[in-house]
Amino acid sequence: MNKLIFLFLVLGLSAYTNAQNSLTVTIKDKETKDVLPGATCLIKGTSRGNTADINGTLTIQKIPDGSRIFVFSYIGYKTLEKEIRFSGNEQKSLLIFLEKDNLLDAVTIYSTRTNNRIEEIPTRIEVLGNEEVVEETAINPGNISKLLGETSGVQVQHTSAVSGNVSFRIQGLPGKYTQLLQDGLPVYSGFSSGLSLLQIPPLDLQQVEIVKGSASTLYGADAIAGIVNLITKKPSEKPEFSILVNQTHKGGTDFSSFYTAQKDKFGISMLASINTQKAVDVSGNSFTDIPKYNRAVFSPKIFYDFNKNNHLYVGLSSVIEDRIGGDIKAINDNADSLHSFFEQNKTKRLNANLKYENINEKGNIFTVKASYGNFERKMKTNINIFSGVQNNIFSELSYFINVKKHKLVSGVNFYSDNFKQFQPDIFSLNYSYQTIGAFAQDNWELTDKVFLEPGIRYDYNIQNGGFFLPRLALMYKFSKKFFTRLSGGMGYKLPTPFTDEAERTRYQTVRMPTNLKVEKSTGANLDFNFKTPLFDELFLSFNQAFFITNINNPIIANSDSLQNQVVSFENAKGSILSKGLNTNIRLSLDELVLYIDYTYMDAQKTYDNNNQLELTPQNKLTTTLAYEDEEEGWKAGLEAFYFGNQFLENGNRTPDYWLLGASVQKTFGHFTLALNVENIMDVRQTRYENIVNGSINNPTFSELYAPLDGIAGNIVLKFDL
Repeated sequence: MNKLIFLFLVLGLSAYTNAQNSLTVTIKDKETKDVLPGATCLIKGTSRGNTADINGTLTIQKIPDGSRIFVFSYIGYKTLEKEIRFSGNEQKSLLIFLEKDNLLDAVTIYSTRTNNRIEEIPTRIEVLGNEEVVEETAINPGNISKLLGETSGVQVQHTSAVSGNVSFRIQGLPGKYTQLLQDGLPVYSGFSSGLSLLQIPPLDLQQVEIVKGSASTLYGADAIAGIVNLITKKPSEKPEFSILVNQTHKGGTDFSSFYTAQKDKFGISMLASINTQKAVDVSGNSFTDIPKYNRAVFSPKIFYDFNKNNHLYVGLSSVIEDRIGGDIKAINDNADSLHSFFEQNKTKRLNANLKYENINEKGNIFTVKASYGNFERKMKTNINIFSGVQNNIFSELSYFINVKKHKLVSGVNFYSDNFKQFQPDIFSLNYSYQTIGAFAQDNWELTDKVFLEPGIRYDYNIQNGGFFLPRLALMYKFSKKFFTRLSGGMGYKLPTPFTDEAERTRYQTVRMPTNLKVEKSTGANLDFNFKTPLFDELFLSFNQAFFITNINNPIIANSDSLQNQVVSFENAKGSILSKGLNTNIRLSLDELVLYIDYTYMDAQKTYDNNNQLELTPQNKLTTTLAYEDEEEGWKAGLEAFYFGNQFLENGNRTPDYWLLGASVQKTFGHFTLALNVENIMDVRQTRYENIVNGSINNPTFSELYAPLDGIAGNIVLKFDL
């Protein structure tokens, strides 16, 4: 009996070991027929499978006899299941075509107004997607300054030593040359630009789109260096509710909430935020390195669908802030005859937005949108008061046509920008601009490899005349893994007194001549993109970009007057020539991702013996190592930022420095806990020099090229439903 049992076991084992079935599969895109390296195949109900190599091919061996269901998948494509029967050492080969999933496909871009997928756009656009926005929100939930500051080619620049005001630079150019938009509407410019980044909580953002290089064809003035477009979340049938609480170890507290939902024809979203900070003297020089502030943000939006073809959106946004910095004794109500300096900014912002869309049966879209912005600011010191109100009105009619290989958008718009100073002195800064514009742009698919994007705009400014702004972008796809883009265009900037120099001198004495010429620019961008798997589960993405921008007759502050805290504007007799390169590498291996970003910047002032433009690092390196375990809910990251030498207005060279940071997040059901530490080495400009100069009661401050707040730690608790 035992011999019989043994014989059956041997025969069974022999039958199993002889079942050496194998399946070799090549996986391709159903539409383009390109292979899909990194696609996967699993035997359903098991963990057995394999990943496609660089040729889109994989092999699964030792498949048992019988019918098996194989699951084929690839990011951005619909999952496919196929049943295959094996018997008696079969070796089968199969060709599988996967179909793109529109819901999971590449990110949709809104800044070009054609709502294209990013891989179809000749213009170089960088997108911070929802996942990146969520991660950065947990690190700095009070505002978007860190979110933008870690972006390739973007530098956040402090403009006040005591109040923390900031601007941001794209490709080394001063902040006045970049437009900050929200959902395609200009609401954060001019008098508010030094505070805008600090007054925008990121909790309601879906993604951030950054166009580097001239974007004036679609967005008019102020887009010489590019645009940053903040895309907010829209309601869906699945409600979303988030509450976030943040506490820093240096006295900062943030409380934010966001809710959005859609029911039948109505949709609603609501953002509310309260942010507070205590005044902190980090360096011990008796002046605030971190200002005291209290801020409240309230932003409700209503969406209404008349039917499937007609949609309306109306939104409001209100911001109130009281921000004060200066001598720490004066801030804490202990002022005396010696310690009396303070700088206080009281601001009120009200924005109203409206958008209506009509979509006809052919998919063409007629859009009406408008916005009104009111920004009131009072900057008060123990020496002077500067205050005023800026009113912006923007309206636009556009029509989008999608026909065969063309996606054409054209339209007209009106923009009014008005500033009124409340206490005008002999040098009044009042101005009023009204501009009428017409534009057209076509995203033209010449072939499946060549995309062309010609554009044109004509603006007529009542005060300064007409501006013709052509633009052209081209993309060529060598293969699915490798493509290149080339673009160029023109731009312009109307004269305003709101610059980094005026912010730094607290608007004590600003002279704005009436005969200033409009700044005009030309620029070009070229980049190469390559992505491929190197071997199993290790993937490489590589982008190499080159850029150049020339701004003729730039409006600058006279250097001799600036030494005496007097900002006297004039047109320089020459240009600003900014050129450089940007290298971006992304390596991913399972749950690990490594980002490496390097920017070289050569920004010259041709009007000043080709000296370097001040406060622009010639070399900047960003590295991030991120780990994510979705099943366990863990995320962790290490960051290192290198800032190379910068030049000051007097030509002196600044020290270079590194900033290090670390963060970890853990999700427990509906709750996420995040811990973050920035500037671990406690790098501060006050370690290199004394930044306070002159009289204690009316000091001047050095130009800022490094942080002042030092090491910063915070803990965030977020609830999502």
